[in-house]
Amino acid sequence: MYGMVNQGVQSFITKNFGQADWLDVCDRAGVSDTHFEGMLTYPDEVTYKLVGAICEKYDMSAEDALENFGAYWIDFSRTTSVGKLLRFGGQELADVLDGLNDMHSRIKRSMPHLQPPRFELEEHEDGTYHVHYSSDREGLEHMVIGLVKGLAKESDVEIEISQDPEPAYDGVRASFSVRIV
Repeated sequence: MYGMVNQGVQSFITKNFGQADWLDVCDRAGVSDTHFEGMLTYPDEVTYKLVGAICEKYDMSAEDALENFGAYWIDFSRTTSVGKLLRFGGQELADVLDGLNDMHSRIKRSMPHLQPPRFELEEHEDGTYHVHYSSDREGLEHMVIGLVKGLAKESDVEIEISQDPEPAYDGVRASFSVRIV
């Protein structure tokens, strides 16, 4: 993953708990370099170890840690060049969700090693949505839940989101039902 993700994890911890906690998380994760360069790639294992250390330190599940970080990522990304690209998605939640692949395509121009997830949005007549998520990376589904919640908050709407028991079709890692309340 690009270092920007690990910078987001660092920001999440330092803003909520302080620098000493960040250093402790890194120590628990066995990560000796506590500073990440946003445009450099790091093994995915580093990020997974940081999440594991957060779970250990704060006695929380990986699902909760990833969901909280996903929601935080939306605010954090606004402080980076990615934030400007995210605004091109539109103001309405459906427009933003529908524009995620285009946003990742634009980002990939400056981050050629980016392996972004893919999203497909289905809108239903009853006002619900299905978000289909595909990724080469395992175990990040709850981060997607947090991301969608963060995007909904930014769009000034309340949502209910749940992961469907099975992906909608082959090639999709997970499908989510989203309802604006």
